[in-house]
Amino acid sequence: MNKILSNKGFLALTFSASLALAGCGGGSSGGGSSSAGNGNTNNEPMTTSFSEVDGPLDAVQQPLSEQVLAPIIAGAAGTPLEGPVSCVSSFVVTDVLDILDSVLVNVDPATLQSDPTALFTDSAANFQATVSELVADLPVALASLAGESCTGGGGGSSDPLAALAGTPLAPLAEALAPVLAMASGGGSGEPPTPSVLLAQLSAAFSEGRQTILAQDPSGQISGAPVLGGLLTTLDTALSDLALTAVALEDMDTTATSAAVSVTVENLLNGLLIDVVPIGFIEDQAGQGAIISTQIKAAVASIAGLLGGDFGGLPSGGFENPAEALFGPLSDTFLTGLQSALAGGLAGGGGSNAVGFDALLEALAPLQALLSQGGGSGDAGLTGTPLDVLIAPLVTVFDGGAGACPLAATPLSALCAIPTSFADALALDNGADLLAVLTGLPGLLTGLAQR
Repeated sequence: MNKILSNKGFLALTFSASLALAGCGGGSSGGGSSSAGNGNTNNEPMTTSFSEVDGPLDAVQQPLSEQVLAPIIAGAAGTPLEGPVSCVSSFVVTDVLDILDSVLVNVDPATLQSDPTALFTDSAANFQATVSELVADLPVALASLAGESCTGGGGGSSDPLAALAGTPLAPLAEALAPVLAMASGGGSGEPPTPSVLLAQLSAAFSEGRQTILAQDPSGQISGAPVLGGLLTTLDTALSDLALTAVALEDMDTTATSAAVSVTVENLLNGLLIDVVPIGFIEDQAGQGAIISTQIKAAVASIAGLLGGDFGGLPSGGFENPAEALFGPLSDTFLTGLQSALAGGLAGGGGSNAVGFDALLEALAPLQALLSQGGGSGDAGLTGTPLDVLIAPLVTVFDGGAGACPLAATPLSALCAIPTSFADALALDNGADLLAVLTGLPGLLTGLAQR
């Protein structure tokens, strides 16, 4: 990835202080403006909406921001976790997906085959502008993990990453510093092309993260719910974007569509399974990837629309498949999870301290709570942490609903969970529900393949 590829005249603009996101040709579809175009100076919020570039992925960004992550942020309100989740999640949802939207907004399946170079030339300036915005926002997002506000140029320091000094995240700042300096013109020669910059940024982030993991043999950071998922998702997103930029600069339609598809798929899975701690809860239950398997299948159906030379890209965006995934996911699972988050993070130390130590301190009781099943007063259906996710779904049935709320959605296989429990109890009131649960991964896999 260190090889500097010939850009064939594509993306000839260099990274400069005058390059602004105002050139992205469209205001925020979320109805507000952010720091786009000002390099995050003047202490303005990093983002104030789910999207800064109008494009088809807005239909994914909006529910991610408003239906999935908002309840997590609300559950963490008033705690050291609130700022980092809000800031880093906003960075991932807005900046990363806006880079892809800067390309997708120019996709015209009707003319792409006859004139593929038009896609790349039309996308060049906007792609570079969104990459520039990501580079400016990354230090701010990481600084929020150490208690800094989600603003640029704040805290009395021109270097947001200075906030990580003396914390376990210091290796990230040390690895990223030379790359960020080069991107801002601090090195010798011209700033690099987006593919080279993203490759170096990805390599530096991975190096810093691996150093953190090596210095954390207990797994306190990597194993922490939410926090571990945020770092992993960021690492993967930067790597995927680097490959996407190479494909763009090579003007390779097939490689570009594949890279965009993979980036979206990995990002959605990271946010929905790792940042939203569904995977953590499944691991603690030890009963298989019952829910995350179905989420991955649903996400793959959305990402698949981007593959195959963009031939499946829907003209109206992703409204229908996105709604089928995010609606039932948020309505069914996140209410119970938000309650568990609020309960796990509330009270305790009573300290108003900020910083990374305070973040780890707040995550400890949350980890314990999610490991025990959400702190419910009874044993629950399974007696495992999965009750946090399954109980809301079963409650709908107990309330007399006529059909599973996930029916006719990509998550419909989850409808088998409450009915399997009900059938087991009807046959034998002393049924081992954990044994029933253990057999569900195979059942759900079979249902998903029908």
